[in-house]
Amino acid sequence: MTYVTGTATGNNLTRISWSSKLHRETQDRFFFQASGLRRPDVGDEPTFERRAGTPIVTQEALNNKRAQQVRVALQMQLTRNRSATTGARSINAYTHSTGNMIDQEEVMALHDFTAWVEQMKHATSFDVPDIQDLRTEFKMTVRAADVLADWMAAEMEESTLDACYDRHSAHVVAASLASTADPPTANLQWANGKLTDASLNTGDRLTSTELRRMFAWADVNDINPVRLNGQENWVLLCHTYNYNDLWNDTAFREAVQHGWQRASKPGDNPLFDNADAIFANVCVYKYNRIRASATNANVRRCILLGADAIAEGVTSRPRLVRRKEDRYEDLFGLAIKAINGWARADFAPVSGTTINQSLAIWALYTNTSV
Repeated sequence: MTYVTGTATGNNLTRISWSSKLHRETQDRFFFQASGLRRPDVGDEPTFERRAGTPIVTQEALNNKRAQQVRVALQMQLTRNRSATTGARSINAYTHSTGNMIDQEEVMALHDFTAWVEQMKHATSFDVPDIQDLRTEFKMTVRAADVLADWMAAEMEESTLDACYDRHSAHVVAASLASTADPPTANLQWANGKLTDASLNTGDRLTSTELRRMFAWADVNDINPVRLNGQENWVLLCHTYNYNDLWNDTAFREAVQHGWQRASKPGDNPLFDNADAIFANVCVYKYNRIRASATNANVRRCILLGADAIAEGVTSRPRLVRRKEDRYEDLFGLAIKAINGWARADFAPVSGTTINQSLAIWALYTNTSV
């Protein structure tokens, strides 16, 4: 029975009160920055000593050299007498005793990889900013700046992933400065040593055994470790569903029960402290932006990172700019712009095989949903 007309829910006379607190759509934290995975590029590290490093190295103020393309060089070791893998070594005659070294010198080799920077930008606008501010409880001009800053942070995050998977960030590829490429064949790995995404099945999930395989592969293939406090570690970015699979592994749960590997003291290193787990020298991070295989939705292409895996070039940090033509201030337009670029550290000689000493794409089977 209705006692008073005109008060039903949805009626124009029903009073509505708007909260002055604005909630914003949530995104994953700016992962690479918050987890301590970025640092300025130092270079010139000793061959037999790894300094404390991070997977992402950044170079700023590139405009001092006024270049859109940056070449990062790698000096290769001298390899004479290094060829033996079994049995007694047979060394070169010119490297011992009285053998004449004249005209028998080993040629030094330099490799390099290319990082491009390009403009990254976006804009938003609305009519009559004064009216917009009257219509809502919120200062819309301020909110425009906030939402653009959020967009830029998320785009920078995705560009870092682009470099891991595709060698260059997407805006560099879209500008036709470079093209996409998988990591070198040796750096494409599949669970249980399989060879394709299609071959993976329910038995090829993230487990303690697979983490040990990652550690062994990284160590044997001289993947640059992240070294601090005497520890050599690598970083695995896995999807949240892969992380759930790991907790189903009995050996992993028992290791957690008895205390897994940790940094020497809390707060020593955000890279270790922020890890969701550390097992067999692999720091495991669950990360919901890990991408799936293009041909198999059940396969997640997880990322195993060592030191100096991604180069980030920053020529111009993000800045806000106003639209100049505003129709007598009836239109408010705001944009954000930056000049930057990300590239995977694939070092290539003038001719020969490209090498990567810093990361692997590790394909693992998992659920497509909870």
